[in-house]
Amino acid sequence: MCFFLYWLGINYRQVFEQLMSRMLGISGVWTQGWTLKREYYHLDLCVTYTKDTGKTHKGCPVVRECVFLIVENKLKSLPNILQLKRYEQVFLKSDIGCSYSVLTLVKEFPDRKNIVENTRWQVHHYDELALLLEECSKNGVIRKEHQFYISDYCRYVSNLSAIAEQWTIGAGMPFLYQEPLLHELRLIDIYEKVRYAQIAALLAEKLRTVLVKDTDEERVVLGMSNIDVILRRREDADEILSFYGCPEAKPLQQIFIGCGMSHAVGLLEAKIKVSDDCCLVVQVQGNRYCHGFECEGILKSTDRLSPDQLRFLNFEGNRLPGKEAKADSRLCRYNANFIYKSQKILPTHTIGDILNTMIADCQI
Repeated sequence: MCFFLYWLGINYRQVFEQLMSRMLGISGVWTQGWTLKREYYHLDLCVTYTKDTGKTHKGCPVVRECVFLIVENKLKSLPNILQLKRYEQVFLKSDIGCSYSVLTLVKEFPDRKNIVENTRWQVHHYDELALLLEECSKNGVIRKEHQFYISDYCRYVSNLSAIAEQWTIGAGMPFLYQEPLLHELRLIDIYEKVRYAQIAALLAEKLRTVLVKDTDEERVVLGMSNIDVILRRREDADEILSFYGCPEAKPLQQIFIGCGMSHAVGLLEAKIKVSDDCCLVVQVQGNRYCHGFECEGILKSTDRLSPDQLRFLNFEGNRLPGKEAKADSRLCRYNANFIYKSQKILPTHTIGDILNTMIADCQI
């Protein structure tokens, strides 16, 4: 999608300026001689310009490259606050009034509120882009054949947006259901990400109604379940946790909910810090419902787990409904620090079944 915007900016600079200014609310005059770049520091689209530093080197003026505008495309994925904050850090020294925009196909996703309130990024919908582009391209400077390209692009984006607006879930829907034809349209990945994001949001909403909030910190943290953050293995863990209203991250205080894709299938998980170096994990990946633990050295021995934790790992208490939904007795391992057991999610299991089971698991 950003390739099309790059084409527009190369061929019709005035239209591109007008489009970006209206969408991002840029009121100032664009610097003469700006340059459009793709994959600049791994960002989809950047507008840069050179600024005279007032210094010289061997008789020549010294200039530095500054970033004026950044557009990040999230057509087939969901914006993530951690990724966007990392991008901000790249341009701290060269950011002189830079405008940041992330384009997304879906209007609601778990990190939206935090991105808007805690980053420099503006969140814009592709439908919004299409409407503005149609208006900005009617100034008479677009060649006739190129006007057809732009009109086709706008219709395509509008149709995709209309399809995405219909992606809604209900507690009674089969959990393993997938929209037909989305594989052919190559939209199955974003559909699964949106579907799992909606399920994660519903899980968080339901958990907040059953958990007593006895501190000022958030009990249910939606949008982040990175184990390295929860256990403070990352240098920026405190900063990240503060975004989510839980800077302390004490054991047994919060439930961290995350979702996304892993190995081309949907992933939903809830993590509870049970000690300074260990997390209890309730996870759904594809058609498997998992109980597990992420701990340093857990692969060598499960002796460190308490009797209650072992019963949780072995599905001796709560599990998905149905006699056929038997838990696998095999202990599985992933990477260096994650052990789990699982049971199969059946075609008859609904989204409500998954949510109710996860809620019960998170209250152990």
